[in-house]
Amino acid sequence: MITKKANATRQILSFKTAPPVIHMVSRRRFRGGRNLPYRDAEPYKSSIYYWWWAFLKRNSYYQRTCASLGYGKLSGLYQDFGDVFEADFLTWWSYHQGLFAEKTSLIEQVEARPLDPALLYQIDPQRPLSQIQAEIKALHMHAHAIMPATPPKQTSSAKYPIYTNVSAHTLHKVLTIWDLRCAYPDTSACDLGLLAGFKANILAPPKYGETRTRAAIKTDAHNKKIRISIANKANRYLRTAEQYIDNVGRGEFPKALRR
Repeated sequence: MITKKANATRQILSFKTAPPVIHMVSRRRFRGGRNLPYRDAEPYKSSIYYWWWAFLKRNSYYQRTCASLGYGKLSGLYQDFGDVFEADFLTWWSYHQGLFAEKTSLIEQVEARPLDPALLYQIDPQRPLSQIQAEIKALHMHAHAIMPATPPKQTSSAKYPIYTNVSAHTLHKVLTIWDLRCAYPDTSACDLGLLAGFKANILAPPKYGETRTRAAIKTDAHNKKIRISIANKANRYLRTAEQYIDNVGRGEFPKALRR
């Protein structure tokens, strides 16, 4: 949303949440450390925009639309997101980040001099006065390199706004469970959870294989309870993943209304 020249908005954009690539402008707003979804993950995977792309790749209708060169049930969405399978995420992001950027009220200076630092700002009288004031203030502060760390609170004006904030760690777990289900369709929910790395305090069976002793019965009951808990969590993640994948095909992410 902030730039010195209207034609530079492609290079400097404003986002509601941290983008995959932190530039100087976004670094002033998102100063906190990036919480990686898992150890040694690439930093860009901390951004919710990466997971939007990743979940969209799992939508079967979108897969078929991409395979048909844009023809299919999600052809409208394809016009914006393109073929998400033809390149890596960062390459895709460099061409499509504008889909998630906040709209600007800057208007192009048709006859502006090359070195003219002035800006033309169009005021929409339908917008709240507080938002107009906050945007003008942000433009002025950016010009003096003192962009505030916390952006003004306002509803998103992006073409594809984030539906709700979900941690990258949770999104990673949800997608991992989904991919494991696709790879191992006959595996139990509990075993999927164990493969996904869910913590499980499963006790070792008795040393000599006895089953009727008090200790053996207690161990068996404990392990059944743990396995049921893991299975329930895995199934909850699978239901969430299904909703995320379904709704991302409608341009909404991450959206899951039932667990």
